[in-house]
Amino acid sequence: MMSSEKEALGRLYLWQVALSRISDLLELRLRVDRFCNTGRPKNITELYDKERERLKTGLRLEGEALDSFENEHGSLFPDIHDVQLIDELIAEEIIIKFCTIFNEGYGKPGVISKNNKAFWEPIIDELIAEAFSGDTKQRFYDFIEQARAYRNEQGAHFDQVSFNMTHGDKLPSEDGLVYSVGWNNALLSFDWDFVAENIPKFKKSLNDYVKNLQQ
Repeated sequence: MMSSEKEALGRLYLWQVALSRISDLLELRLRVDRFCNTGRPKNITELYDKERERLKTGLRLEGEALDSFENEHGSLFPDIHDVQLIDELIAEEIIIKFCTIFNEGYGKPGVISKNNKAFWEPIIDELIAEAFSGDTKQRFYDFIEQARAYRNEQGAHFDQVSFNMTHGDKLPSEDGLVYSVGWNNALLSFDWDFVAENIPKFKKSLNDYVKNLQQ
């Protein structure tokens, strides 16, 4: 096998690792959703809020108060807020791992090809052509662009385009400058049913491509 082929396979093996990780994360996301649907996170959160109200505290319970609550009701974790954060972190990690296929990456002569557009674009086109047809093909391309935008602007980098920030002047009665930072969670705009259905097809197309290259 020529060095260039070994380098290409080296890079594609890393793509396979990323997609295998994504498959695990998609399955974990389903398990989290199933657990959330049992009602346990919502119920424990409601009990917790009632206990905080009874104790007349707006803060999180700590020490003896938390021990007493969990002795009576079971572990507070995961409450509904924990589940929401876990779900968001899983989704974000899926996007970041997926984008390793398209982001620039250093190579190593004779081992791993450099991951630049000249390398990945023709392979991706072939994989998508093999895996999808019709409207699904274009929707997968759209998903790629949506994923890359999220990764570059919010998931892996805090780009100013994704955040709303305002500054205010310090007033005599205040300790410091007034400011606010907010953003829209772009993860909610992804069609996760589409992702879960079509990532396995893309993964199979990659595995078939690798097998052919190994011959």
